Amino acid sequence: MDREILNRFIELRKKYGPTQRKFGKLLGLSDGSVSRIESGTIVINEKHIKLISGTLGINEEWFKTGKGSMSIDAVPPEEKQLIEAFRKLSPQGRRLSLSFLDDLIEAEIEYEKKMAADEQKFKAMRLKN
Repeated sequence: MDREILNRFIELRKKYGPTQRKFGKLLGLSDGSVSRIESGTIVINEKHIKLISGTLGINEEWFKTGKGSMSIDAVPPEEKQLIEAFRKLSPQGRRLSLSFLDDLIEAEIEYEKKMAADEQKFKAMRLKN
């Protein structure tokens, strides 16, 4: 494991945890997972990086390389509110929320496609007249 990534993980745990148990709960990880990550038994992978970055609003580039700022810059208030609410959810609540958001995004995409198709039909009808 990249020792620098591990050091940043520990830095985040101390900032947001501060105990291993509390940090694990915040991230939806089991009680011993944080300990095993910190001991090197579990290697931090891309899935961990995305989970931690998404949950804590951490810049993935900073987490991976140490470059840039730790926090995601200029997060709009609505996104901050969403992150704060997401952090309060249980792991099951988080999974359900993400599933709901995936469904919502898909529905919006389909709606936009339908609206664009309807607009094209309307333009074609106007050109005929």
